Amino acid sequence: MKINIKLVVKVVFTLMTSIPVAIAQNGATRAEQILHQFKNPNPDYVLAVSHRGDWRYAPENSLLAVQRCLDLGVDIIELDFRLTKDGHLVAMHDETVDRTTNGSGKVSELTLGEIKKLRLKNAAGVRHARQQVPTLKEVMLLVKGKAMVNLDKTESKWVREAYEVLKETGTIDHAIFKGNDAVQLMRKKYGTLMDSIIYMPKLWYKNENVAELYKDYEVDLNPVYYETIFDSETAIPLQLAKEKFKARNDGFMAIALWDELCAGRTDEMALLEGADKSWGWLLDQGANAIMTDRPAELISYLQDKGLRNLHGDSDKVELLRANLEDAHNNQVIVVAHRGDWRNAPENSLQAIQNCIDMGVDMVELDVRKTKDGQLILMHDQTIDRTTNGSGKVEDLTWEYIQTLHLKDGIGHTTAHKIPTLEEALLVAKGKILVNLDKSYNIFEECFAIAEKTGTTRQVVIKGAIPYKQVKKEFGHYLDKVFFMPIVRTSKPDAEHMVEAYLNEEVPVAFEFTVPDDSVSLVAKFPEIRKKGASVWVNSLWPHHNSGHDDEKANLDPRVYDWFINNHVDMIQTDRPQLLLQYLRKRGLHN
Repeated sequence: MKINIKLVVKVVFTLMTSIPVAIAQNGATRAEQILHQFKNPNPDYVLAVSHRGDWRYAPENSLLAVQRCLDLGVDIIELDFRLTKDGHLVAMHDETVDRTTNGSGKVSELTLGEIKKLRLKNAAGVRHARQQVPTLKEVMLLVKGKAMVNLDKTESKWVREAYEVLKETGTIDHAIFKGNDAVQLMRKKYGTLMDSIIYMPKLWYKNENVAELYKDYEVDLNPVYYETIFDSETAIPLQLAKEKFKARNDGFMAIALWDELCAGRTDEMALLEGADKSWGWLLDQGANAIMTDRPAELISYLQDKGLRNLHGDSDKVELLRANLEDAHNNQVIVVAHRGDWRNAPENSLQAIQNCIDMGVDMVELDVRKTKDGQLILMHDQTIDRTTNGSGKVEDLTWEYIQTLHLKDGIGHTTAHKIPTLEEALLVAKGKILVNLDKSYNIFEECFAIAEKTGTTRQVVIKGAIPYKQVKKEFGHYLDKVFFMPIVRTSKPDAEHMVEAYLNEEVPVAFEFTVPDDSVSLVAKFPEIRKKGASVWVNSLWPHHNSGHDDEKANLDPRVYDWFINNHVDMIQTDRPQLLLQYLRKRGLHN
């Protein structure tokens, strides 16, 4: 009987309350994940907010500064918008264009056409050859699905105009309006529109009625976040944050830009005196988000503190699994071949950790068995190439192997040891999917260790094995762990092998080798994905991908276009960072 399911039984799961089921099931965009964190402040994840984009890297409020934030993994990009003479919202902090462009005049007295003729200056006042003043529409189309935008300078002036742009671009839920006007004023001017936007009030220490403003907002609008500005440790906005926010689960955005905005706990203090004294202090006061002029440094600090865990470990695995099981979405899964072996020894624990840190979806590892039955990570039959020892793995004891050290990519002996499969799965647990190569002949032993470590939901075992043989030998495991067939397209029975799987039990994916463009199966990749199986092709060496390999992509990332154009949605690579950058720029990876 034909069963049109994956080789693994699909489990309809309900995630923890920290993440909606829809996110897990549908593979949420990064913007949706950030919005969830914004609406549900999470102590495990602090939002990084970049002031005017990354203006140290590119002109402030420019598309290049925004793109830099996306590349860094910034959650919310704070940008300023003003209305031109002919009614267009453009990204500009000042009333005039004098400071930030090679032109002069008030934004309100210039047309969009006139402003587009100008070129932005960088922080040193040097004109950028290409960067123009962007419109709100251009910004929102760039960030769509990738981040949220905090709209400054709109406040009570241009909310309706901004809303129309957001509606046109499908990004209403990507934008955060803010202001320090009383809720009664905002209601009077915009009425029910206030219920259609995300509005974040400012609690400003200069406002004598700040406590009353807060009370009114809680009663009338019940916002989920407050931008909190305080010049001292005794300022009322900070006291409100410490006393009221936590009880109501209100979000607290701190502004680390200048002394008078954060009681002196600034970005510069972080660099000069240590981040714990500034950003750490703000976190101790209860901040759930920090606006910064140093986004790269802030994100690094938060990662070191374990405060960039978007959904928690178990939730992350379910998101990765959901993406893996959904062959119909547009997200491409990145698989790192033997870990990040360019920066750590191949198949080492550090190579796995590097992949986790950079946001790789799956790590491919090779498993072999020692003379005394220990499963270890090793690609070759012998340990000669990758360690300071010699001999076949199957002839060596685990006791001896523990005395050895791994070599790096250029043959230098390192401090890293050969890990067991169990050690590797514990590092990966809750953080990354794991593809076990060389594992089919030790299927049951690999499964037992995955079960022991609680990682069966993360593991993909693979082999160039026909369906009937897999079903006969390990059919009773196939509802507990993923199995992926390897299809060598040069073999005469390749198409028959694929059809046999599709007609019986659709696997989670097929791994294909594509030596050249004459391979007829390539034309069937869209059909295979429609039937529910992902398509995996390696970018490692030219004979795997019709000559579209990582080394060519290192010279020109557009080489990776071949994979996308041929409907490949899983790529195993030796250059995971390069591939991630390429995919993220194309909106194909969160």
